[in-house]
Parts: sequence; C-alpha cells; structure tokens
Amino acid sequence: MSRTRSEYRLDLPHLPPLAPAIGLDVREVTTDDRAAAARLLLAAYRGTIDDEGETDDDALDAIDDYFGRIIWPHSVVAADSGGLIGMSFVVVVDDRHYIDPVATAAANKGRGVGRTLVTHSLRSLAAAGVTEVGATITDGNSPSERLFTSLGFTRVGAW
Repeated sequence: MSRTRSEYRLDLPHLPPLAPAIGLDVREVTTDDRAAAARLLLAAYRGTIDDEGETDDDALDAIDDYFGRIIWPHSVVAADSGGLIGMSFVVVVDDRHYIDPVATAAANKGRGVGRTLVTHSLRSLAAAGVTEVGATITDGNSPSERLFTSLGFTRVGAW
C-alpha cells in the first residue's frame, strides 16, 4: 500500500497550555525503555492507517533507529502501573526538529496522553531555544491531524 504524508509546522512561541495529566508519570525516555517502546509502537499502530503488518522484530528495529536519531532530553514517555502508555520523540532531519513518532496505547487514546507528551516535548524544545518544530503525518490519520492542529501546527505541504 502506498501512503502519503504531509508536513506540519509550529512556531514555538505559540505554545498551548499543558494539558492536565493526572496519574501520568512523564519522564525522559531512556535506553532501558527499548523493549517497552517497541511493544507500545507496534500496539499503538496496529489496525490504524500506519499499520503495515510489522512484526515484533520490525518494531525493535524501528525503535533502534529512533534511539540512534532522537534528541534525548526532548523525547518523553508516560507510564502507569502496567508500563509505557505513550511516547513523544524528537528527531532532527535536515537541521529541523520534528516530533516523530507519537504513540499512545489503544486503551489510553482520547485521554490526553498524546497531547500531554507532545506538549512536554514542545516546552522542552522552546526552553532550549528551538523556534520551529515540524511533524509528519500520514494523510488520513485523523487523530494525529486533530492532535497537531489543535496544538497550533499548520499543514505546509507534502512530505
């Protein structure tokens, strides 16, 4: 299946208020989160427009790739007593900061987990002096499109 993606951008001086996250343990991601992040990524995308039938090994390879590129201080995860329930990673592509990926466990979608994590990443980037951040979203991924546009991102074109 051929998917297309669009690029979205946000000027960081226009940050939204941090969504309340009662009961969330939000912290920087660590290498110890590797296996849990792979499980979360695989489960969060399963059955969505971004599902390409990946295996557990594919998910571990994807996390290893992200761990080789992410900006650690700005990349965060949320956990509850059952483990990781969400993540927001920051990567740099062609000298631009991007939020990629964002994943929320299916049982926690719609609770503000993704919004809270992305907002944490955005605030961290702003505090570090970054003035613009992007995101790439698979066209037709309505939940991600809603999340990012609600945070002030605007679509700037095809990725």
